[in-house]
Amino acid sequence: MTDFDQDGLEDFFAAARATPPPMPADLQARILADAAAHMPAARPAWHRVLWQLLGGSAGVGGLVTAAVVGVWIGVAPPANLPDLAGQVVAGQMGGTAESEAETELLTSVYGWDMEES
Repeated sequence: MTDFDQDGLEDFFAAARATPPPMPADLQARILADAAAHMPAARPAWHRVLWQLLGGSAGVGGLVTAAVVGVWIGVAPPANLPDLAGQVVAGQMGGTAESEAETELLTSVYGWDMEES
């Protein structure tokens, strides 16, 4: 067996590392295109997703209108509706039954067995 010149080989490897061969342009373009194809798509911001789920300006406008009307009717009801907000605030949530028999019937049908104290 012959003894190889380790220093001479190392000089060749150092020269090869010093001047690497250039990458072909088409190979680089194919690598970048493949990487872009595997990248996940950018997600839109949460408020844009919510806006689309609610139906855009028409849907949000309808929700705002319904909320305002609900608050308005709850706070200042028309004359023919009971004032539920006032009853809740005053603690007077009474039934709408005409008589004691109707109240007892309603509580027994729906399983509301409330004892009066």
